[in-house]
Amino acid sequence: MQRNIIRWLFLTHRYLGIAVGILMVMWCLSGIVMMYVRYPSLSEAQRMAALRPIDWTDCCTANDVFDAGLPVGRMEIEMLAGRPVMRIVQGDGPARLIDLTSGARIDGIAADQARSVATAFGRPASMDLIDYDQWTVSGEFGRDRPLFRFDLSDARGTQLYVSYNSGKAVQITTGPQRFWNWLGAVPHWLYFTRLRAYPALWSQLVIWTSLTGCFLAGTGLYLGIRQLRRAPDGRWSPYRGFLFWHHLPGLVFGLFALTWVLSGLVSMNPWGFLDSEGAETSRLQGEPPSGADIAAALPGLAGVTDTVSISLAPFDGKLAFIATAKDGTRRRIDASGQVLPPPDLARATALLGGSPVELLRTGDAYYFAGRSQSAPLPVYRIVAGNIRYYLDPLSGAVLRTSDIDGRWYRWLHEGLHRLDFVPALRGPAFRNLVMLPLMLGATLVCATGAWLAIRTLRGRRPSSLQ
Repeated sequence: MQRNIIRWLFLTHRYLGIAVGILMVMWCLSGIVMMYVRYPSLSEAQRMAALRPIDWTDCCTANDVFDAGLPVGRMEIEMLAGRPVMRIVQGDGPARLIDLTSGARIDGIAADQARSVATAFGRPASMDLIDYDQWTVSGEFGRDRPLFRFDLSDARGTQLYVSYNSGKAVQITTGPQRFWNWLGAVPHWLYFTRLRAYPALWSQLVIWTSLTGCFLAGTGLYLGIRQLRRAPDGRWSPYRGFLFWHHLPGLVFGLFALTWVLSGLVSMNPWGFLDSEGAETSRLQGEPPSGADIAAALPGLAGVTDTVSISLAPFDGKLAFIATAKDGTRRRIDASGQVLPPPDLARATALLGGSPVELLRTGDAYYFAGRSQSAPLPVYRIVAGNIRYYLDPLSGAVLRTSDIDGRWYRWLHEGLHRLDFVPALRGPAFRNLVMLPLMLGATLVCATGAWLAIRTLRGRRPSSLQ
């Protein structure tokens, strides 16, 4: 009985190697590329640096387009094509774009307005209007579509994407980034445009191929350890040739390969097993301002100079705004444009019912800058029950939360996939001296396994594995 089970495991491992062996090699090689090249993105700091200072001439008119009684969830004022505009969300309605010079609502920006945005980043040449492409297929661009895509005609082959709905620059790529991501993130995440356009199908495909990879790596590790007892005295393996170069590296790198594929599976949060329940943050903001409050504040805000963006930032029911300068410096102001001190974040402890507020200057195990997210510092931390809140010291806004599921995700994905357990392991030395050899070892295991599987498929069966 046991012999039949072991034989079944050998056959399953062999033929799964045919099915997903090459895919595993692709994951390993593309993972190495991703260690050095990030997926393209446009940071908020880049976007802000390209904005013009707000020109308040002939401003501001917007009373006719406000719903005075509805609460305002988000609001910001910036320049668009030489005119100040307001982006605002009221109640459960969609975001609206308002020309503050005329008071008119803008239902989609014109091509020349989009071109003026692109001009701040370079010299736009060709332009087309698209729904999505390889670099904007993610759901995060959903409310920005359609998109104006500009070629900026520079030496790096830069392309800029501007939202038709908001008039914001939302993505930027360069030729080298696109090239390396075709070898990195795109194959690693199975992030092909046509497939990624169907999120549910893409998600299930990644989940099930990852599960198959876990089973392949797990059975290989078990069988590899079991075969050690068949090794002749003085030898590490009973095999020779490609079987030897699959067996021995599998013993050395098999556990890493298994945990690496497993942690990649965790990144997809299969079947919602680490779904966060979400954290209640509205208590910090208090009663949101109404459309009438924002309309009344416009004359005072129109006197604020040396700023490229003004955004709504209420705290504990008190109306406040954040004014951001071109160099990224920020100040907190009231409805008359006067500078306010930072909010009393000790009040946040009472609002959230947590521990006393702590100032973090270097982050902690759950708040740090990763490869795909920023972590502005310093930051205030409040622990309320099982949830950690990280607050912006200037506005009091919640920058990030971490509940139990989020902490499990942090260790099972970030920890196992990148060996990111402590800050010292995030530097280039660790990446080059530890992660790269581990990835190369896992690649060797997968590549030899794939080659043996291909030989089996071609009828050239390797010597007995039992």
